[in-house]
Amino acid sequence: MTVQTTAAMLRPACMADLPAVVDIANACARETDGRDELTLESYTEEWRDPALNLDTNTRVAVLPDGTIAGCVEVWSSAPYVDHWVWGRVHPSLRGQGIGTALMDWAEARVAEYVEQAPPEAQVTLTAASASGHQPTIDLMIDRGFVAIRHSLQMERSLAGELPTPAWPAGVALRPFTSEQHLALYRAIDEIWHDHWGYVETPEDEGYALWLHRMTQARDYDPSLWFVAYAGGEIAGAVLCYPAHSGDTSLGWVSRLGVRRPWRKQRLAQALLYHAFGELQRRGCTRVGLGVDAESLTGATRLYKKVGLQPVQSSVTFSKIVRSGAALTTEALSD
Repeated sequence: MTVQTTAAMLRPACMADLPAVVDIANACARETDGRDELTLESYTEEWRDPALNLDTNTRVAVLPDGTIAGCVEVWSSAPYVDHWVWGRVHPSLRGQGIGTALMDWAEARVAEYVEQAPPEAQVTLTAASASGHQPTIDLMIDRGFVAIRHSLQMERSLAGELPTPAWPAGVALRPFTSEQHLALYRAIDEIWHDHWGYVETPEDEGYALWLHRMTQARDYDPSLWFVAYAGGEIAGAVLCYPAHSGDTSLGWVSRLGVRRPWRKQRLAQALLYHAFGELQRRGCTRVGLGVDAESLTGATRLYKKVGLQPVQSSVTFSKIVRSGAALTTEALSD
């Protein structure tokens, strides 16, 4: 299906559109953060994600001369109660109704999923913007979205001598092997129950997506996945990559978590210090991660304690598509 706007035609994206979409995203990122956001390699992985159907869940805006002016993606998965929208319009082509047309299509696409959500459940649409990018913020507010959360990218230097990790009594690292993937997924998923916005996903679907996203990444290196055990149980883990968005100087902490029985014993701090040391040995000069700025578990306090500082900020917007009971984590349970 194609849609005609006053300025552009909307059609499904295809892999041949990737260079243009990456260029658009990076032009937007340079405007807000002064640096590129994506690489062609990293976004090729994104568009090959099993959860994204390019034909049904993406649209690019094409000008009459063939120029791609913008793109939008709708990310939806079971139980279909929260849908993520990512979109960009080239800064030089704003003010022509292209962003509005892309969001109109995205909201209409999300509406098609509503009946697949559990009865009586609240269904929401979520999107994000760089914290200081007023055109996107204005677009969200005009469409009835409400700012609900802030996220941070935090970084620190890995120069010089780093602290030595101090492990809690009875806890030790073990070499990670592929046989641990399912147990690790279950531990991380359990930990993520305490993250704001978490939605429980059927294990067969959730594990398959997690395994693809975590292990098919271009920079996947299982020797940078560190799992702490207490006896025969996973107590916590930190999963790292030796680069981020093509930047090989920036080591990346993709996942960090400690299960409830082993919290408040400085295990997360020990895992981070161990990861910092290993990334330094691999040649990384900085390390970074993303975090919910109002983390329910106090993650931002820990990250500042180990030397990480905010370098980027984004605001998350939400819009209720159907009222009902929220199935997402909103607060820590007992």
